[in-house]
Amino acid sequence: MKIITSSLFIIFLAGFVNAETFSVGGKDIEIPPPNNFSMVTKEMDALYRFSKQMDDQVNDQLAYYIPESDVPAALSGKILSLKRYYLLKVNKKLKDRLVSSRDFSELKNITRQQNKEVFKSVKKKISGTMKKISKGISDEFDVDFALKVSQIVPFEPHYETDNAFAFSMYINYGVMVKGSKEDIIVSATTTILNVSGKVLFLYCYGSKSELEWTRTASKSWAAKVIDSNLLASAVPSVSGIGRNKVIVSVFTGGLIALIFGVFLIFKKRKNG
Repeated sequence: MKIITSSLFIIFLAGFVNAETFSVGGKDIEIPPPNNFSMVTKEMDALYRFSKQMDDQVNDQLAYYIPESDVPAALSGKILSLKRYYLLKVNKKLKDRLVSSRDFSELKNITRQQNKEVFKSVKKKISGTMKKISKGISDEFDVDFALKVSQIVPFEPHYETDNAFAFSMYINYGVMVKGSKEDIIVSATTTILNVSGKVLFLYCYGSKSELEWTRTASKSWAAKVIDSNLLASAVPSVSGIGRNKVIVSVFTGGLIALIFGVFLIFKKRKNG
């Protein structure tokens, strides 16, 4: 019985061995990778350079994660055709603040109330950013690439705890690569976490048919992150955290990150 218990404990710890430490506003946060996924590194040259084109004026990009099975190809310099991947971001202005459980509860309430309205607002404002990113990708990889958001279908929040809040969406993109145009629908789940008083944005992406997978996978990753860090109950409340702006940054970060997968999916179809 003791041997079995020890074995299970080793298996449990295995998921946390490769955790990365990120400094968020001077505070170290431990982020274990999602199950069976690895972080994109500089050694994955082409994929890493592509990920850096996902410029976001309101959030800092901390990490991208791809399936472990794709790591050898990424290390060889290939830009992979990914259907599933994860992203980790933090709001630029909020990263230097400590957020209490009370603050986070208010943030969740506002997000719940204004979800669909904020999506409409972000869609109107994001076209300029999309053009900038499209140009960056075109210049970096010498390819004629353009992308726009055609439609956003947000869903009501489906998961909530004291330190987590998640909702999903379908996003319809109009994509043009080398003169060929196509509409692509992508599934996404966004999870907002309060980890040791720091608010993190976890994004999980899949194909149109994988909405439920993004929800399940995102929930699993969020639990690993929470278990690896202290909770925020003892953090004092702060004023002026700009909750409405934080909500906008959550949605903006999610829309921009989807470009990563949309381009690669379209590239696969073109080459297939």
